[in-house]
Amino acid sequence: MKMKKMSATAVLKAVAMVFALILPLASCNFFGKPEYELKVTIDEGVAGTPVGGTQVLTDLAEVEYKYTPVNPLHTVEVIYDGVQAAAAGTVTMYKDITLLARLIDIRAAWTVTLTNDSDSTTNSTPTITFSGSNILGGTFSDSRGYSGAWDAASNKININYGNWESFKLTGVLFSMSGTWANGSATGTWRAVRQ
Repeated sequence: MKMKKMSATAVLKAVAMVFALILPLASCNFFGKPEYELKVTIDEGVAGTPVGGTQVLTDLAEVEYKYTPVNPLHTVEVIYDGVQAAAAGTVTMYKDITLLARLIDIRAAWTVTLTNDSDSTTNSTPTITFSGSNILGGTFSDSRGYSGAWDAASNKININYGNWESFKLTGVLFSMSGTWANGSATGTWRAVRQ
């Protein structure tokens, strides 16, 4: 039986191919427990844990987080991988995760859906633009030409129209939803940032 001689080039190519296959496995911690990065940013006016920075944690590690406003009139939200989450909770590390703890600031344009309690129909969906010198209150105008004042403290919001009968919206700042009343007419509302 004849044996073929392998050239040094062929051996080097084979070794390089093996490294090319093993190297990606080694970089994703294939030979041990996977690790992921938790990146935390805490905006001004917010306190809590974990503190800002980047941590490397093992697969399925559970991290409790809890953030509170420095000023108790403010309300905190956590942006967990780009999605709004409560100010306290737990994340499980199965991928790289980013957390941003910040104060809720509604000064922007929102699409508001107003639903009537009497027949569950949608009354209207105006765009309301909130403005003001701080995040606790200011003025607003809507796409129909109506306007008024708003205040948002301790996770509660009040929206009071000044030129649309006696129309008032009250609710939860975190979810931007609640109830409305205009004399004896009542209903619910929900807003989505544009």
